[in-house]
Amino acid sequence: MPIITDMQIQKNNKSRANVYIDGQFAMALEMLTVMKLGLKIGKEVSAEQLAKASFDSEKMVAFDKAVDYLSRGYKTQKQMHDYLVKKGFEKAVVDYVLYKLNDYGYVNDAHYAQLYVQQNVKNKGDVRLRQELRQRGISAELVDSTVCTDSDVALENAQALAQKYLKNKTIDTKNIQRLQRYLLGRGYCYEVVNSVVKEYLAQVEQG
Repeated sequence: MPIITDMQIQKNNKSRANVYIDGQFAMALEMLTVMKLGLKIGKEVSAEQLAKASFDSEKMVAFDKAVDYLSRGYKTQKQMHDYLVKKGFEKAVVDYVLYKLNDYGYVNDAHYAQLYVQQNVKNKGDVRLRQELRQRGISAELVDSTVCTDSDVALENAQALAQKYLKNKTIDTKNIQRLQRYLLGRGYCYEVVNSVVKEYLAQVEQG
C-alpha cells in the first residue's frame, strides 16, 4: 500500500501542505484535512483515502473562495456555479459548495431577484429586468413571479427618466425620437413609452 514519505508546509501558504507518496509529490492538502484525517509521514494510505483527502481539502478551499466572491456582492446560484467551475473545481466539489451555500442561506435566487428588482426598478422597465435576471440564471417561473411592476408605477418611473434625459435639451421631434429609443432600451414596454412620448409631442405641437 502507498506510504506517505514526506509532508512539507508550503512557503507561501502555511495552511497547506505538500504531500509526497512513495517519494513522489502527490497532492497539496489543507492542514485541517491533514489533521482531521490523521495523515502523517510513514502512514499507509489507500487510493480511496487519498481521494477522500483531496475532496475534503478542495471543498474547504472552494467554500472559502465562494464566501470571498460573495463578499463583493450577492450572487445567483448560476453565477456562483460558473465562478467555481472557472476556478477549476470539479463537479462534486461545486455541487457540495452550492448545497452548503443554499443551506446557510448565502445563495438564494428568490431573495436575489427581489433585491435586484428593488434596486433597479426606478431605472429599468420590466422587459429589461426580466432579461437581466434570466441572464443571471434566475428561472423563468421565478422571474415571472418577481417582475410585475404596477403600470402606474412604471409610467411614473419612465416619466422621471424622461425628465432627466431631456434636461437641458431642446424639446423637439428629433430629441423625442431619441427619448423613445432610450426608454425602450431601458426596458419599458411600448405602451408606457408611447404614453410618455405623447406628452412631449403634444408640447411640440402646441409650440
